[in-house]
Amino acid sequence: MIKHNYKLSRREYLKMGLLGTGALATGGFTIGCESVFGKSKLNVALIGGGGIAKTAFNDCKEENVVAIADVDEVTGSIGFEAFPKAKRYKDFRRMLDAHHKELDLVIVSTPDHTHFAATYAAMERGIAVHTQKPLTHNIWQARTLQAAAKKFKVQTVMGNQGHNFEGMRQIKDWYDAGLLGEVREVHAWTGRTTTNNANAKLEYPAQTVPETLDWDLWLGSSRERPYNAAFCPKKWRWHWDYGSGGLGDIGCHTLDIPVYTMGLGYPSVVYLDNSIDFRHEFDDKIPHPEGATYIYEFAATLKRPAVKVYWYEGGRMPKFPEAVHSETPEMIHAIGTGGCMLVGDKNTILSASMRPVQPKLIYNWEELKNNLPEKKTPRAVGNPIQEIMAAIRGDIEKCGSDFDYAVPLTEIVLLGTIAFRSNKKVIYNPGSLTFSDKTLNTYVKEPVRKGWEYGNGLI
Repeated sequence: MIKHNYKLSRREYLKMGLLGTGALATGGFTIGCESVFGKSKLNVALIGGGGIAKTAFNDCKEENVVAIADVDEVTGSIGFEAFPKAKRYKDFRRMLDAHHKELDLVIVSTPDHTHFAATYAAMERGIAVHTQKPLTHNIWQARTLQAAAKKFKVQTVMGNQGHNFEGMRQIKDWYDAGLLGEVREVHAWTGRTTTNNANAKLEYPAQTVPETLDWDLWLGSSRERPYNAAFCPKKWRWHWDYGSGGLGDIGCHTLDIPVYTMGLGYPSVVYLDNSIDFRHEFDDKIPHPEGATYIYEFAATLKRPAVKVYWYEGGRMPKFPEAVHSETPEMIHAIGTGGCMLVGDKNTILSASMRPVQPKLIYNWEELKNNLPEKKTPRAVGNPIQEIMAAIRGDIEKCGSDFDYAVPLTEIVLLGTIAFRSNKKVIYNPGSLTFSDKTLNTYVKEPVRKGWEYGNGLI
């Protein structure tokens, strides 16, 4: 017979496996009903009920979706309809106040500028979090969430789904086995274009706020300004107050490949060189006028030589080896949308599209693919949603893209946006969160509106 210790938290009961038996109840609500898989169901809340939140719906259907917060009744309607029993809120703070004692997981699927407040608010209540990429809107926020994960002892994961793909593990296995030799160059590209600088120069007159939208809540911690449809609900990514452009959109997917594979750490310098573009060698499409080429330089370590990582956006592309030009039409199409290439002195890995869906070695592939190295890199548990649910239940120790991993990756992406915004060489001191050029320090942390202060003094 189990002797209950009611001082234990719900999350501790989960890990002990008691909740699947209905061992813990509060009032008339039994926490942790038996699921179809024989495991206790998790109590989940969604912050953001539409858009990218839809990618979590299938996995959440096996759990108890307790509540959904969305500032817009229209965008949130997708989640409200998918989970009709969930209580509905506009303000995630009210939702967390009402339900935090019963929640095991919060899934944050909002525009970038509200990632931090929503994530921190859940963490400080002891709730595990899944937050979409990029993890935060500025560097201070990212580092604060990393510290918060340790302080509040919660499971965390960023939603860069490709990190869990088999292709990611294959690339690392091939690199670790020495198939590439020494890698000194990495090229990553996307068709997305950062139009944020141009948009910052435009006037946006006040428009009537839709009746379904709480505009003040949508603004969150960002500065007050009149509503305009150019910001919300779909185009926020192309305005610095709310998003981080093409690099912020895709960088945590594609740059995840070299960061994870090679253990890159922080770059010594980041800058733009828009003279570098070889799109004309690939096809006859013309890159967007606001496209850019970024260069990240990573210093040599005891395990690898110095590496330059090139990021091309807006239709710009690297110079491809001749072997790439003879690929199938399907592969050429995929390459045209984005990808990553790790160039070694023995061989080169090509991964087409934004995530590592089906990587290959471009030289002697037909010979090599049937005799690839042993799988030594640990494989992930499903997708990031499934992974954090496994971590909450205690089935795994932690997620692969937990905040200890996701924060440096996010900072790398944000450093590129700072180079783009300032058009300066960015030399960053990650220990002090400062820049050699002191004028860049204003990018580390943005002003926050009253009532939206979280995490001050934690780092």
